[in-house]
Amino acid sequence: MKGVIIAVGREILTGKTLDTNSHWLAGELTALGISIRRICAVDDILEEIAGEISYTLSLGVDLMITTGGMGPTRDDMTLEAWASALGRELVLNREALGMVQEKYRTLYQRGYVDTPDITPEREKMAHLPQEARPLPNPVGAAPGMLLEDGGRVFIALPGVPGEMKAIFHEDVVPLLSRLLEKRGEGGVLLQEVVKSGFGDESLLWPLVKRVMDEMEGVYLKTLATRFGPDVDLEVRVEAWGRDEGEARDRLDRAVGRLKKVLEEARHAGD
Repeated sequence: MKGVIIAVGREILTGKTLDTNSHWLAGELTALGISIRRICAVDDILEEIAGEISYTLSLGVDLMITTGGMGPTRDDMTLEAWASALGRELVLNREALGMVQEKYRTLYQRGYVDTPDITPEREKMAHLPQEARPLPNPVGAAPGMLLEDGGRVFIALPGVPGEMKAIFHEDVVPLLSRLLEKRGEGGVLLQEVVKSGFGDESLLWPLVKRVMDEMEGVYLKTLATRFGPDVDLEVRVEAWGRDEGEARDRLDRAVGRLKKVLEEARHAGD
């Protein structure tokens, strides 16, 4: 399964906010066995969000996740952009409205807000693209969004990290796990870092590539730092498997082979 992450928010583009959401999601999705092909950030402008979604659709990916732009304010336009890009109406979703109503009743009872009334701004968070369904938000007020279309999965999550992570863990992970199992994809990703004994990445890379070309289900990446006589570059070894046993076997074999190739190369240079 191939995925794309789109972060929405001018605060990201102006450097006011660090986009930790995309970083976190990329790690979680990769661990599920999903290949992230692209991560980008867009402004809080309807046409730009919709345009980025439309462009991503043209890439033929299986999964698209947006974060941010789902609140009650005028510049929260992500759900409207989804509807525009997909050619669907933006409609009041009764299930989502019930979630918003319940959340504000609870917030009012706790003294966090002055009224439980559903104002137009609060109701705005319950408008979803037609045929989408809401994802409960156990932390905040704005529900997430899920839409499945022709085997593709579209998900919108709030930009507040705590809300995004809560929805992802409670609803998105089970959904994606079921889909991956149904498609015969996914599995387990394991990683290990190996010190190479090399300080020059240009000399290290051919050795790393040789190991990667020899082995199935593994990916090796040299971790460049700086030049210097005291540098010992590291290599990150990643291995995928249908289960932890298969991933562990591949990882151990790749690490063992890498260490042997590196040792032979160092001795050859003596």
